Amino acid sequence: MHKTSPKITANNNVRLLLDGKETFSVIQEAIRNAKKCINLEYFLISDDRTGRIIKSILTERALAGVRVRVIFDAAGSWRLGRKFVSELENAGVQVKRFRPFTWRNINAGIIHRDHRKIITIDDKKGLLGGFNIGDIYLSQWRDTHLMIEGEAVKVLDDIFADMWRKSGGDIYVPNYHAANQEGNVPIKILASGTGKDFRAIANEYTDIISHAEKRVWITTPYLVPDKVFRRSLYEAVKRGVDIRIIIPSRSNHTLASWASQSYINELLRHGVRIFIYRDRFIHAKTLIADTDIASVGTANIDTLSFGVNYEVQAFMYSQKIVDDLGKVFIADMEHCSEELLMNRKSLPFSLRLKSGIGRLLSRWL
Repeated sequence: MHKTSPKITANNNVRLLLDGKETFSVIQEAIRNAKKCINLEYFLISDDRTGRIIKSILTERALAGVRVRVIFDAAGSWRLGRKFVSELENAGVQVKRFRPFTWRNINAGIIHRDHRKIITIDDKKGLLGGFNIGDIYLSQWRDTHLMIEGEAVKVLDDIFADMWRKSGGDIYVPNYHAANQEGNVPIKILASGTGKDFRAIANEYTDIISHAEKRVWITTPYLVPDKVFRRSLYEAVKRGVDIRIIIPSRSNHTLASWASQSYINELLRHGVRIFIYRDRFIHAKTLIADTDIASVGTANIDTLSFGVNYEVQAFMYSQKIVDDLGKVFIADMEHCSEELLMNRKSLPFSLRLKSGIGRLLSRWL
């Protein structure tokens, strides 16, 4: 097991959440049982049935005296109306929009978005992963989320507190009290964004790949790898490492899908195996390496996640979690077809043209 920094917490319990209905059931139960505080930070919150259920529970808890803070990204949640926000605020929920658009920041406002999905409850439970809040995530997307109990929750609280300050909120120190934890999963939570740690997650990924000995299996909805990341993959293949990447057959981001296509041939030529998920839109952001490192979070393999937007990723050092995620990966492969270089020689001109355009514009993805 290779660890690149000392920011590792021990004594954690982890629950993998792979289904939208299960994930939102767990979220609802957790916030409904909150006694002291709820912190919620999301890229996208929808004003639909799922969003309104979450809003109703948050308002009920706020009216019961629980301190509730909510951050949502102004771009990701641009459809969230004033009425939705007002109903939260009228119940005592503190709400912050991250980087709202104004004429003064119209250019800068397009980038450096808050792409995180974090919830912490009573400084005891934390959730993070790929699911945003909305009806579409209940059945149409295949994603992966985590429920964490233990010392890693303090790190999530600190990450939220920093973003709360960046969003114009009051400066506060999370009131974390370490309880006797029986968990045995060491976790390192990494946050990326602007500043000295802007490539923290990207660097961790490449470091893990560079030290892998047997396998690295990755799932990502967008595959727009930079030169450093590609080089780490190719060097790993040369060492005999089994590199597999699952990507979706369809995407919610047309340009990113085109750009992903432009990298597939190069990756295949260097021995990376690519699998196209043919079922729902797969939106999970996961990695497993060898038998002892697993990762789940919000970071895609693209320029925005690796060097521009605010992301959060959990790295877990547990053979059991790796085994569990490995089984999920194999199950997902049953819904995939493997891309073969010989079959891509006859791609239609229209697809080759689109992939070229995507690659040309990939620096903004």
